[in-house]
Parts: sequence; C-alpha cells; structure tokens
Amino acid sequence: MSAPGTASSTRERASSQRGFLRTLRLWSGLVLFFYATMHFLNHAFGIRSLEAMERAGKVLLDPWQSVPGLVLLYGAMIVHAGLGLRALYRRRHLRIPATDAVQIALGLAIPLLLMAHAAAIRTAEIVYGAQIDFDRVVYQLWVASEFGLPRQLLLMLVVWVHGCIGVRAWLRSKSWYPRAVPLLAALATLVPALALLGFVNAGLDMRELAAAGGMALPPGVSDPPGSPQAAATAAVNRAVDWMTVAYVALVAGVFAARAIRDWHAARFRAVRLTYPGGRVVTVPVGFSVLEASRWAGIPHASVCGGRGRCSTCRVDVVAGGDTLSPPTPEEARLLSRIGAPSSVRLACQIRPESDVAVVPLVHSAAPARPREGGLGGGAGGRRETEVAALFVDLRQSTQLADDRLPYDTLFIVERYIKTVAAAVRDCGGHVINIAGDGVMSVFGTDGPAHNAARDAFRAALKLWEDIDALSDDLRMELSEPLRVGIGLHVGVAVVGIEWAGGLEGTPFLGDTGNVAARLEAQTKRLDATLVASKEAVLLVADDGDLPDFSAVMLPGKQEPVEAASFRESGELRALLKERAAVG
Repeated sequence: MSAPGTASSTRERASSQRGFLRTLRLWSGLVLFFYATMHFLNHAFGIRSLEAMERAGKVLLDPWQSVPGLVLLYGAMIVHAGLGLRALYRRRHLRIPATDAVQIALGLAIPLLLMAHAAAIRTAEIVYGAQIDFDRVVYQLWVASEFGLPRQLLLMLVVWVHGCIGVRAWLRSKSWYPRAVPLLAALATLVPALALLGFVNAGLDMRELAAAGGMALPPGVSDPPGSPQAAATAAVNRAVDWMTVAYVALVAGVFAARAIRDWHAARFRAVRLTYPGGRVVTVPVGFSVLEASRWAGIPHASVCGGRGRCSTCRVDVVAGGDTLSPPTPEEARLLSRIGAPSSVRLACQIRPESDVAVVPLVHSAAPARPREGGLGGGAGGRRETEVAALFVDLRQSTQLADDRLPYDTLFIVERYIKTVAAAVRDCGGHVINIAGDGVMSVFGTDGPAHNAARDAFRAALKLWEDIDALSDDLRMELSEPLRVGIGLHVGVAVVGIEWAGGLEGTPFLGDTGNVAARLEAQTKRLDATLVASKEAVLLVADDGDLPDFSAVMLPGKQEPVEAASFRESGELRALLKERAAVG
C-alpha cells in the first residue's frame, strides 16, 4: 500500500495536470476561432470582388502561412482535436445538456468537412508543389465540384457555431459578460453574414467568367483532362478519402474504448454517491459528481457546462472528502473568491475513487419539490438560489413612545407590522425576520428571479399605499403620518436553513439581505421612500422606461452599488405599469 503522502502527491499532480490541459484546450480553441474569424473577414471582401479578396488575404491570411503562423495554427489544431477526443473518452456518459451535445457533434464534424478543403490544399502544395490561390479555390468549389459548394457552406456554419458556443461558455462567467452580450451577439451574426455574402458574390463572379469561356478564366484555375495537374488532383482526392476513413476509424475507436472502459469499471470498480434525502447513486470510478448527477437524472446546476469556470455546480462534501484529490489552482482560486469553506468543492472537478456524500448547494433550474409550508428547500434542506430581499423600517419610531403608554405604542407598531406582513404575503413573499420595527422578507424561493423581483416591487408598492392608509386610519393617534424606508435587492442566497434544536430564525443566508437593509438606510440621505438596486430594477423595467440610477456607497462594500430612488408611490406604480388603487 502506498504511503498517504505519496497518494496525496499523486492526486495533486493529477489535479494540476487536468487544470493545465483545460487551459491548453481553451487557448488552442481560441487560436483556431481567431483564425476562422480572419478567414471569414477575408471572405467578406468578396462582396467587392475576387481581386479584393486576394488583396485582403495578404493582410489577414498571409501571416498564417509563415513558419511561426503555421506552427501556431497546426499546433493548435492538433492539440485542440486531440484534447477534444480525450475529453470525449473521459466523459462517463452522454446524458449532457443539449448545448454540450451540439458542440460535441459539431466538433466531430469539423474534421470531416475540413479535410476536403484544407487537407486537400495543403497536400497539393506540399506533395505536388501546386500553387493554390483564391481563384482556383473558388473555381473548384463553384464550378468544378458537384458537392464542394454545399460542403463548404456547411463547414462555415459548423465552424462558426461550434466556436461561438465555446466562446460563450468561456465568457459567460465573466462579470462584464451580460453588458457585452448585445455587442457580441451582433458580431456573431454580422461576421458570418458578411462572409457568406462575400463568398457567394465571388462564386457568382467566377461562374460568369466560366460561362464566358476558358479564355476569360484566370490562368491555372482548372485542370485540363489528362494533364499532370489533373492526375495530381485525382491523387490528392484519393489521399483525402483515406484521411477521412482514418479519422472515422479514430472516432469509432474512441467510442469503442469508452464502451470497454465502462464495462470494466461497472464490473470491477464502482463508488457510491449519497445525495440529500438518502438517495444513493452507484457509478464507475472516474465519474465526476456532476456526471453522476446527470447520469442519475438528479437536477444539478452548472452554468458553464461543467468546465470549471463558474461555481454553480458546487457541493458540500459531508462525508469522504479526505479521499478526494485536492483542488486544482483554478478551482482553489474560484472557491476562494466566493469564500467557500474547505468542505465545498466543484462537482465537475471531483472524481471520487471511494464513497462520498454530497449536498448540491445551488438550486437547479429544473423543477423543485418544496417542503410543505417551507421556503422551497429540497430534501436535505439547504440550497442556493436567486431571491429578492425586501427590508422595511419604520422612520422615527422612537418618537412614537414619547408621551404614550407602552401599550399604546405597541398597538401602533403592531398595526404597522401586520400591514407590512400582509402586503408581503399577498404578493407571494415570506416574512422571515422582525427586529423591532425592521421587517425582512424574501421572494422567489421557488421561482425565477424576474418573478421574485416583480413580486417584491409589488409588495413594496402595496405596503407603501397601505401604510398611507393606516396613517389616515390612525390620524387621531398620530402627530404626523407614518413614514417608512424600503430597501430592495436581488441576489443569491442560501434558503431552506433549519437551525439545530428547532430554533426559529432567518431561513435564508447571504449578502442579499444585507444589501437590502443597507439600501434602506440610504433612504433618509436620498430623501426617498424606496431605494432599489439596479439589478432588481432591470428585472422588471422595460428598456425604454428605466429610472435614473446613481452610485451609492454602502458600508462594508469596496465598490459603489448602482441604485434607483423612488420618492413618490406613483413613480413605482409607473415602473410596474399598475393602475392606482381606487376607493
């Protein structure tokens, strides 16, 4: 038996290697996507003419034909394809999200489509010394070949979609990505559209030249029958056919190796994963926890698709954590950023070699089954989801006790709390903490974030109007109307908390409630009744009806928070586009 230190060192090296290979696969893919983008932009110059494509190619494509360019391009191609096949082999099953399945299928299709184009050109240039320029490529695709044109159009589509899926998976975890989506979507649409227009225009020009007769064609674009050039082209096509057969055999070999590995693992090696509620899943050694969840049909969040670029798949390893490989540097940095304890790991990164018990911490988009009367906590309690927090505080509450008997003050405060609680419940929220005259409530524990935000804003409007009505009802008891401050924020929180010993308390944890309370504290300074974060407002407002936002520095925050202030209930009603209450 190996010593514990040796086993730990081996696991660390394996984790570090996985992190390095993921990074290598990412950057090799980015190199290939950049080359494809340059190729597409060069096609776009075909809108002008074939000559314009040729001149643009000297800037956009000729650098790739230099020795460093070729080393970078073909090195990236070999590395990315090899790591892609390796990743396909390492996948323990193919029960994966549709986006991942599409990306894998497109990635496998690219070499099949590319060989008849790129491999044929490179073989003709290296083996037979042929000079392949744009004119010849366009002629072969649009005039000489029967299937060349549809195959090339399909190749353009497949390459671009595959690359865009990969870039999106890489960028979507970046904080600035939501703001950049409109620009990125425009570029992702505009670049292939222009490339297609240029390619079609160049092809139609070539067809016109071919129809005008051989003398009109540029020299060297066609191969006279029986000429050495024609024989060389036929030999190249045969070589490409053999390359295609070899590639298909390679992919088939990967799937065959997967089947043999899975059979052996299922027969001789297996681990048990225990989930909340006592559910046990038995899988072969080598499955990641995320793969095990998907294989067993257990909802498990994973925004980045299991690539280790987000934290949504994280789990609390409640048993067997000491047998897991240590986090890679990338996983460790990510977990450190969110302040995760040592027992929390990314489900996509851990591959148990012995039995473990885990608790998924982020609520999946799949339908959940909340407990009776609870806050949507699944079996086993804790889960993380996006909620709206609403904090309400009574202004100048200490003045209510002046010259009043204690029970008289209690009567007014009790009426106020009941009014706030009723508004929250009527709009689908839960009152989860009352401290003095401060009331904290939460919305969206079992629904999408945009519904949570709208329900919270509706509750704010209702309690605002109901407090005004209460002031009118108590006008004989009050020297001035009751005034409240309201803070509203949307963010991630852990819900479904059950305190040991049956203690009743806050059933959601996280910074979302703190931000809502601190926004409420800004209402006095801003002379407003409601201060809501920009994140919350954007979930309910139309693009054309956004209120003004200002930067608010909150205690404990290093960066200011963008927020909107509402001084009149009519402003909030206009945001929600609700009619004023009648009567």
